[in-house]
Amino acid sequence: MKSVKVAITANMLVCCMKFVVAFVGGSASMLAEAIHSLADTANQALLLIGLKRSMVGPSRQFPFGRGQERFVWGLISACGIFFVGAGVTMYHGIVSLFQPHDLMINKWTFIVLGVSFVAEGYSFLVAYRQKKEGDTANLAVLLEDGAAVFSLILAAIAIILSELTGHHYWDSVGSIIVGIILAIIAVFLIRENLEYLIEKASPKELQEEVRKVIESFPLVEEIKDIRMIVITPEAHSIRAEVELNGYLLVKEMEESLREDFEEINTFGDFLQFCAAFANRVTRTVGAKIDEMEETLMKKITYLKHVDIKPS
Repeated sequence: MKSVKVAITANMLVCCMKFVVAFVGGSASMLAEAIHSLADTANQALLLIGLKRSMVGPSRQFPFGRGQERFVWGLISACGIFFVGAGVTMYHGIVSLFQPHDLMINKWTFIVLGVSFVAEGYSFLVAYRQKKEGDTANLAVLLEDGAAVFSLILAAIAIILSELTGHHYWDSVGSIIVGIILAIIAVFLIRENLEYLIEKASPKELQEEVRKVIESFPLVEEIKDIRMIVITPEAHSIRAEVELNGYLLVKEMEESLREDFEEINTFGDFLQFCAAFANRVTRTVGAKIDEMEETLMKKITYLKHVDIKPS
């Protein structure tokens, strides 16, 4: 969440500066940068909403919490990058290409670019240090700020080339390239958030860690099936089907079974014993399963929902 808050602050600052310089100087690339920063600010605000809502715990209506809601807001944010960030930026660049206008470039143009580079670069570093598997919000910040840093360099080059050559199409081309970069990022983020919304499998190394703990339980003879999905970067859910060791299960009930056996004199006694034994096995298996699930969640803290079923 820290990377998202830093990104919002940085983008709000540079967005205001870029718009002022773009309207004063008439640069298509600078206006593209301003739109880019505005879109980033709005999209990251959506990410922040998603992160906060995903922290709401379980309720009667949502028994497993709202963890995956962060991916819904991430998907909305990615669509915003595509239609607002990329679409408007490319449109403005294309219009400027066919309707050239005079540029007014001064020291403030480059001051704003420099300040923006520092702010976006800092935000990028914060996001890079906090990157984590499954954290699509941080990934969005990382990619957007990375694109912003590259776009700032591109905008500076486009403005300088336009000034030196007198051909204003360099400025327009810079705007179009920025739009294409944003479109590619948006498509990638849409795909990432969509995968987690349809219950993407947890990383293999985490699944292997869970498998080893389950296999260590004495009562587990074999793991028939294991399915583990990402709820949030910090929370995973698992469903495992295991084959229990019947011998060990009966051995734990050996003393009580011996007492019951000694009381069997008739077939009716035997039927009563079978019914009682079936109930006892059911209760014992249930208690052992509950014990294994509790132990698994204590040993592996990122498991928030555990469901172990006997095969």
